[in-house]
Amino acid sequence: MILKRQLKVTDFNIEKRRNNETTVTNTRHYDSLLKALEEIQKVKFGLQSNLSSDLMAIDIKEALYHFGMITGQVTNDELLGNIFANFCIGK
Repeated sequence: MILKRQLKVTDFNIEKRRNNETTVTNTRHYDSLLKALEEIQKVKFGLQSNLSSDLMAIDIKEALYHFGMITGQVTNDELLGNIFANFCIGK
């Protein structure tokens, strides 16, 4: 399994991530990153527990959804409402 090997190579230790120098200034991005990390940790646990790949696919899709919220590949009414509420458009 390529994914299993890749997850073994990548360390998702939260303490190591907290020492990272990167600063996220957008609270929406920060929340999405935390949610994506949570889903990735579920996948890692699933791999360690030999869960069905069908079950882990749900968590992978959720992680990708949260990354998409940051990159702009996912748009929804709440996100658009946030944009119009926080920025003066058309004034």
